[in-house]
Amino acid sequence: MSENLSPCTYRRVWRGQTFCSRATDEFDQQVWPEICARCPVPAWLAEGICRHLDIGTEVGKMPGKESPRIFTSCRFFHEQLDGLERCRKCPHFAQREEQEEEEQTAVERLAESIPTTLLEEAVQETLERHIRSRSPRMMVRCFRAGVGRCLRGPKRMARWVLVVPPASLRTVDGYQALVAGLLKEGELEGYFFLGPLKDVDSLCDLCFSIQQSPRLVVDLSEWDAAALFTLALGMALGREVLLLRGRDPTPPFVPQGLPIQEYGSGEELVMVLTQGLEIRLPKGVQKGGSPDEPVWGDKETKERGGPETGG
Repeated sequence: MSENLSPCTYRRVWRGQTFCSRATDEFDQQVWPEICARCPVPAWLAEGICRHLDIGTEVGKMPGKESPRIFTSCRFFHEQLDGLERCRKCPHFAQREEQEEEEQTAVERLAESIPTTLLEEAVQETLERHIRSRSPRMMVRCFRAGVGRCLRGPKRMARWVLVVPPASLRTVDGYQALVAGLLKEGELEGYFFLGPLKDVDSLCDLCFSIQQSPRLVVDLSEWDAAALFTLALGMALGREVLLLRGRDPTPPFVPQGLPIQEYGSGEELVMVLTQGLEIRLPKGVQKGGSPDEPVWGDKETKERGGPETGG
């Protein structure tokens, strides 16, 4: 029979099981009573500990281990401690308030451990780089070469629109011709990613195109690595992203919280692009085919894999 447990701030109960919120193994935080009962932390809490003290425990059941291992570090000095002897004598000791550990979030604890001057500098740098900056954001480091900037020297092309069609429609002339023609009428230049994202070379090409294009058109009608990469990097770099999807009752991918426009024909695709990219077409310009005309082209293309609704 295990010893009785003392009350502990770090012990949590959920669905009949007990866990330690300070367990160092994030995948095994379950408390074994015979191990937890020998933990000195509850006594430390009763005596009063410093608000800068960070505690970690190993409370899992291990062969030959009867007591938990306790790890202590100081958030003020960013340094690991050996017990509490140094902590008790520290001139920066500040009494931890009751329930402080429960009320503080991880972000608050991290911010508390960082000197104020560094926090102010970080906020100022963020404002200058991402909010007040008039220049477009580029990759801060090349993922391929590991250098501080892209070796290809990307430049913002004001009229460029990068279009990433669904994988099954990248070889279909009808889709590309329809979109390219519309962009041209709107005095924009369409740049199409038409190959598979299969190696580092194609990834580098796509990254380069995203950096140069102020606006991106990403068609999420199909689950596709190139489309997802474009969406993620484009939004991270602050590009204007227009998300499209063929009308399908069971789409394979639905971005949560992001606006996405649906289309089911060539005319609907033209309407979505015109509105999403704020294109002003000259009077008398044809805005696409008939409402029932598919966007992928002929019957042969449709039979070899093009979905009947473009989705």
